[in-house]
Amino acid sequence: MTVGLIAGSAGGCAEESERPSPAPPVSREAVDRHDTAIDRQLETMRRAAASGDRAAVARAQSTLERLAQTHPAAARTSSARDPFERMLEDFPFKRPPLVAQQVTTTRGDRRVFAGVDRAAFCLLTPAARREAVEAVHRPADARLRTDGITDFELVVVALTRSVATLDQALAIGRGNSVRLTSRGRSC
Repeated sequence: MTVGLIAGSAGGCAEESERPSPAPPVSREAVDRHDTAIDRQLETMRRAAASGDRAAVARAQSTLERLAQTHPAAARTSSARDPFERMLEDFPFKRPPLVAQQVTTTRGDRRVFAGVDRAAFCLLTPAARREAVEAVHRPADARLRTDGITDFELVVVALTRSVATLDQALAIGRGNSVRLTSRGRSC
């Protein structure tokens, strides 16, 4: 009988261990500390880009990627019902290779303006700029197309305090293509 109880208990433990455990709650302080570290790296990247230091920009971006992967809320997935809203909630904000620091959209429109540090973006070669935009646009566009949304546009602009417009575009991702604008090619 004791053996039966032990086996039963062990079986119960095995079943419980197969169930995914809920994610532990994330403290606001932990998130704030992590966000502060990300903001410091963004400032480091901005200063390095302004001085033309490609190696320092690359180091800052590497640290940003590590911070994004270890963010206390990184395991969170969107619960939005609308596919476009889900994509926005899961947008790779402040993550290389694009490092969008500002993301805006207008209700009813499937155009996303991603604000980047102009100096850091322009420090990349034109091919690397296009690849950075593709790395964000292609997966988002594919995900939305799976849900029947075919009019998504990603417009990359320099960070701005005002409402971004298409005239300010450095790059545009639309459909299966990503292109640098004349502004994005000549920076």
